[in-house]
Amino acid sequence: MKKLLTAAVMAIAAVFGANAQESYAPEQGDFSVEIQINPFSNNFNTFKLDALQGRYFFSSKDALRFGIGFGIDSKKENQNTNDDDLWTKTTNSNFSINLGYEKHFFNYKRVDLYAGAGLGFKLNRIKETQNLGDDRKTVTANAGDSYNEFVAKAFTGIDFYVYKGLYVGAEFGIKIGAKHFPGQKVKGGWHNGGWQSGWDNNYEVSKSPSTSSFVLGTYAEPSLHLGWRF
Repeated sequence: MKKLLTAAVMAIAAVFGANAQESYAPEQGDFSVEIQINPFSNNFNTFKLDALQGRYFFSSKDALRFGIGFGIDSKKENQNTNDDDLWTKTTNSNFSINLGYEKHFFNYKRVDLYAGAGLGFKLNRIKETQNLGDDRKTVTANAGDSYNEFVAKAFTGIDFYVYKGLYVGAEFGIKIGAKHFPGQKVKGGWHNGGWQSGWDNNYEVSKSPSTSSFVLGTYAEPSLHLGWRF
């Protein structure tokens, strides 16, 4: 019994000793995959998956990263509870891609600090379809906040390793870029075409010109980064 107890104590001590000496610092050849979760979205969705990102460490201090995000959100609302043919459907689709470089300049126990720079592109499109009954529809393309955005940014961030390769983190920095807002197009309306006058779902009722803007400022990522390095 005494020998068994001694062996158990020695085994526990060996496990804790190995964990105490374990290094959480990135190593050359490591690859990590992470998700960015936004718990503070404007539409009050408690958890919103923003992007999927990968890192490749070509040295213990240097990493390349690649991120991609996409999604489609469609919502349909009846305008009249007594008539299912009267409804409005709004579809929001988005796509983003980011490339960057990270310099990991400080690592202490479970904490890893880094800084870097990157380029990014984001496309956001909103389409609204309204069914008015009697085979009449209006379609508004590029409605609301539809845009294309190109950005360059410098950032710094922190990762905290919870267990082995599992980590959480946050990031902030500055960005410079340009936004392009495509012109809004509305189809579907009453077409005065002489003896052919009537409702035409393909008739272009209106079209607004496109606009552009320049962006420079600080930003803060209200998202949590959850990743696994292997």
